[in-house]
Amino acid sequence: MKFTMQTEDLCAGVLSVIKALPARSTMPVLEGVMIEATNDVLHLTCSDLMFQKECFLPASVEEEGKCVLKGKFLSEILRKLPNEPLTAELEGLVLKIKSGRVRQRLQCIEFDEFPLMRAKGDVVDVKVNAEQLRNMIDRTVFAVALDDSRPVLTGALLEANADTVTLVATDSFQFAMTRLHQDNGEIEKHTIVHGKVLNEIAKMAEETEQDVTLSLTATHLTVQVNDTRLTARLLDGNYIDYKRIIPKECKTRVLVNTADLYTMTDRAQLIAREGNNSIVMHFEDDTLTIKAESYVGRGEDAMEVSIVGDPIDIAFNPKYVINILKNITDETVYLEFNSPISPCVIRPVQGDAYLYLIVPMRVY
Repeated sequence: MKFTMQTEDLCAGVLSVIKALPARSTMPVLEGVMIEATNDVLHLTCSDLMFQKECFLPASVEEEGKCVLKGKFLSEILRKLPNEPLTAELEGLVLKIKSGRVRQRLQCIEFDEFPLMRAKGDVVDVKVNAEQLRNMIDRTVFAVALDDSRPVLTGALLEANADTVTLVATDSFQFAMTRLHQDNGEIEKHTIVHGKVLNEIAKMAEETEQDVTLSLTATHLTVQVNDTRLTARLLDGNYIDYKRIIPKECKTRVLVNTADLYTMTDRAQLIAREGNNSIVMHFEDDTLTIKAESYVGRGEDAMEVSIVGDPIDIAFNPKYVINILKNITDETVYLEFNSPISPCVIRPVQGDAYLYLIVPMRVY
């Protein structure tokens, strides 16, 4: 194998694909990035067997071939090379690199076959505008579970039908749902996508202004944007019946300014985090009062709101409130309550582009 290309292009490609490297692996080949040169294209691949990322880069290929190099090590090497044309030549298990005056010999990982992921079966394509897809993911993915006690909750439910694309995530303490109305044709698809994969898709969507196509099979999701392709296994299992947990009515509805509520909650959490990490919201007489108390002190803040219904006191972990409010761009939102122990609903004043639930805390 022998090829020539710009160092910065190879470095950018490697930095992109190594995001699919596993945190730990008993298979040495999975710690590496596979480099395959063929037909004036350099094909880079990393995989953790659940999530695979590939990059296709133009290169001047004199001899075809492939090798596997430790991914993180290779990225560190490339970042420190001069920004000049790079020539790489494979001799046995050694890749010789020339860039400007720099000469380096990198030891390759011995392997029989790289474990590539390939989606098989019938494919359903869902096209979404890149910016809208990125916004949907950003407004939802923060709510996926971070522990594996319930693996299905480490992903988000993606539902696509004839006129709607919906994304749902929850970790049992916070719930996020975003919805996009568009013409999808005659399709009906329900899949669960891991949170890590969604974050990567959002980053890929930043690189284009065109529609992004989510190609779904029974077991895999494939997305290609420009020269980068992502393939991931879908999560097995049945997602929660989220429609049953959304309250159909409320006893108290409050219209609040989103930015002001975010600022007040952010101030209160500075005190709350030093104690039981809770804040108490009191709604009465068109006023919201937020109180926080811990061993470092006490705080109280108030703002004008519009209340329809009964007064209510309810406590929250401020982290969950902040997670939601920082992803809402609307000037005002509705907060809806039924009781101090029932979930709070946050929804837009108009439309149904998003809906959030926060489970309150019990304070004694």
